[in-house]
Amino acid sequence: MKKKISFLLVFLVAGAAQADLSKSTVFSLNTIYMDRDYDDNGVKSKLKMTDTDFRLMRVEKGWAYGAIYSLSSNDSSDAQRNSAGLSLGYYSQKDFFINLHYYLTSKYKAGALEYTKGNGYEVDVGMLSKVTSSVYIGLLMALKNFSYSEQTVSGVTSSASATHREVIPMFTFAIAFM
Repeated sequence: MKKKISFLLVFLVAGAAQADLSKSTVFSLNTIYMDRDYDDNGVKSKLKMTDTDFRLMRVEKGWAYGAIYSLSSNDSSDAQRNSAGLSLGYYSQKDFFINLHYYLTSKYKAGALEYTKGNGYEVDVGMLSKVTSSVYIGLLMALKNFSYSEQTVSGVTSSASATHREVIPMFTFAIAFM
């Protein structure tokens, strides 16, 4: 068993060591965490938000396609969003990238309120810097837009017309494989 695991690790590391963004499979984690404390004339409040995207992209001659799974949470209002979709993009030889994502499904929940039958899109632009032959770090700016057509409040479901729009800076951690 140890030999099989060792072989698998050597195989993955060897493939990753030769990876290049011009022709590779890229797994990336994009995230931001915000923690804000307010004290307005003795009235204290806190805001803690996390936004995380997991992406798996195949890059061929700079052009990319793949999938995205996005999570968002706001601890202050007990709100969370889960979304999944498809991606297209371009990765230049100069560390610049642009991605377009279409979310096929999205759900948003805040306390007793839940929005379903959601979809949306995201456009992000960023830069990646090579740390090792297969590891990249960078920054991106994401514009996210979600629309929901159904809501449930305390167990009662009805139609809805809700739109959520965000502009978010994110840190990017990526691993490229052949």
